[in-house]
Amino acid sequence: MEYIHAMRVLLVDDEAEVRSYFVRALQRLRPELEVVEAADGREALDYFLHMPFDLVLSDQRMPRMSGIDLLREVRTHSAVPFVMISSDRYAEGEALHEGASEYLSKPIGLHVLGAVLGRYL
Repeated sequence: MEYIHAMRVLLVDDEAEVRSYFVRALQRLRPELEVVEAADGREALDYFLHMPFDLVLSDQRMPRMSGIDLLREVRTHSAVPFVMISSDRYAEGEALHEGASEYLSKPIGLHVLGAVLGRYL
């Protein structure tokens, strides 16, 4: 018998309030999702290397390990959809060049987040 895990999203942002917003939004849009939170890229990478994820949503600017550095590490292991989120519009090109599936500029409304989930999950 094959084990099927619940759809799991890795949510990475150094601001607790931002993570809280995204968790509420994700649970509202898809109550069945399991959301794993990480406060920086290093914590996220540790989670990523130890459990499967169906989608990564990551802020770009964070202490210890940036979203770009996390993306580079993730891409050495997996082609999982990786959505970079930032208020810095100038970073979009770098994120896409490094392999981000998509780049979203903050603030992100519920309808945009719902569309992202529809594309990747």
